[in-house]
Amino acid sequence: MHDLLALGKLSLAQQPFSGFMGVEFESAIPGDVVLSLPIKAEYKQNYGAVHGGVISYMADLGLAYAAASQIGDCVTSELKVNYIRPAVGEVIVARAKSIHASSRQVVCECKIFCRSGVGSDAQEILVAIALGTINRLMEKPEK
Repeated sequence: MHDLLALGKLSLAQQPFSGFMGVEFESAIPGDVVLSLPIKAEYKQNYGAVHGGVISYMADLGLAYAAASQIGDCVTSELKVNYIRPAVGEVIVARAKSIHASSRQVVCECKIFCRSGVGSDAQEILVAIALGTINRLMEKPEK
C-alpha cells in the first residue's frame, strides 16, 4: 500500500493554487485527512477574520482528499459549509473524514478549526463544518 501522506504531499505540490496558498498535509490515513494553512494577512476580510472563501477552499480540499484516499482521483460534486464563528488565529486546520463510501462516490465531513499557539499550548476552535459529496473521476480532464 502506498504511503497516503507522501502521496497527498506530492499531489498538493502538483497543484499551483494549493502551492500558492501554502497548504500542508499534517496526516492521512484511508478516509481521514488533516490539512493546515498558515494564515496570511491576504486571507483576511475587512474585520480581521479569515475570509469565508478561504474556509470553503480548505473544506473542499479536505473533503476531496478524504475521498481520494478511498476511491482515487475524484472531484467535488456538492459542498455545503456552515460557518460557526469568525476564524481568528494563526493556522486554519481542516479535519476531514469519510462518512460513507461506495466504488464511485464518497460522502465526507470536514470540520474547520482555527489554531493558535504551538505544541502542547496549541488550542483549536471550531469555525465551520462542511459536508460534501465527492465523485470518482471516470475520465481525466484535458489540460
